[in-house]
Amino acid sequence: MAKLFRINKIIFIISFFTSSYYCQENKKFSDFISINGYIKDMKVLSFTSLDSMLSDNLIHNRINFKAYINDNITTVLGIRNRVFYGEVTGYNSYLANILDNDNGAVDLSFILIDKKNIVFHSILDRAYVKYSANKYEFTIGRQRINWGMNLAWTPNDIFNAYSLLDFDYQERAGVDAFKFKYFTKQMSSIEIAASFTENIDSNIIAGIYKFNKWRYDFQILSGNYYNDIAIGFGLDGNIKNAGFKGEFTYFHPKRNFADTNGNISTSISYDYSFKNGIYFNTSYLYNSSGANTSLSNNSPLQTIFGDISAKNIMPSKHSYFMQLSGALNPKLSISFTGIYMHRINLLLAIPSLSYSISDSWDFTLISQSMIGKTANNINGIGTGVFIRFMYSY
Repeated sequence: MAKLFRINKIIFIISFFTSSYYCQENKKFSDFISINGYIKDMKVLSFTSLDSMLSDNLIHNRINFKAYINDNITTVLGIRNRVFYGEVTGYNSYLANILDNDNGAVDLSFILIDKKNIVFHSILDRAYVKYSANKYEFTIGRQRINWGMNLAWTPNDIFNAYSLLDFDYQERAGVDAFKFKYFTKQMSSIEIAASFTENIDSNIIAGIYKFNKWRYDFQILSGNYYNDIAIGFGLDGNIKNAGFKGEFTYFHPKRNFADTNGNISTSISYDYSFKNGIYFNTSYLYNSSGANTSLSNNSPLQTIFGDISAKNIMPSKHSYFMQLSGALNPKLSISFTGIYMHRINLLLAIPSLSYSISDSWDFTLISQSMIGKTANNINGIGTGVFIRFMYSY
């Protein structure tokens, strides 16, 4: 309840200042306050065979609150509420502990209900203030710092790495940090960002320079990445009519600097849009510290969902990604994604279908299947089917 009081206090303070501004300037509420979000209802079926099917349910609500205090200052709050209930929730007695894990400087995560078959979790994953002027921006609080360029794997995204399989969280997690951005020219900028921790080995402090040359967008980054020094490079442009992107980040331990080897995380991607509306994207990821043999973990999917970072995006040394998507008509679109982990010999097949019922309602059907075996000869064949309705407001 203490954490819930803290969140209500934050909302009250922002509402007070914005209401004061409204009264003084005599403006309409909608001129300086924006509230939007969605509510989703998703049925989840998971099985290794048709006679071993388990079901679960997720109600997922998001509230985005944005207040324009004046021409320079903007305040943002994003609240994520999720209710898990069903068979899988009942089997996982540690689900509440797993969800209630806020790595930020301020704990803004709390569990409202923790019962055998139902868990209700809420978190503020955005809570920041941004000051903007002609040539610079200053942002402080829980925010998303996105330095990645690729669609599938982003080694330059050192603040907010994410898993491809977490499709239901399109906003992605944020980080408690401050960020300063200065626009040096029309198509170039410098950013400096740092997360909030007292111990530098638990911190990320980095800078990035972005510029345009030869019709390509380039970026160079460097900084402290927990126990490592990170140096990165990225580019985004076109080869004829196709898009080409590349990211490279090298991580080297600070301790015993001269006597240790570093880690390379690099990805390249190629994408093309055909005249008939079909979109194609393919990508390759190299992780120098990744596994080159089958996983010993009894749950390969958990390994992929587990410790995701820019340094270790995928568990394999070599990973391949391919996606085809297109619209069959203005309301119906389909997609197929394949991910292969070389030497680990695991294949992820992800077909999906999306239908726009109306301007506010959407229906999505997604399947995630893993095909392969672990090192101890346990089948890694499993499928999850996700049936989701979403209302946006």
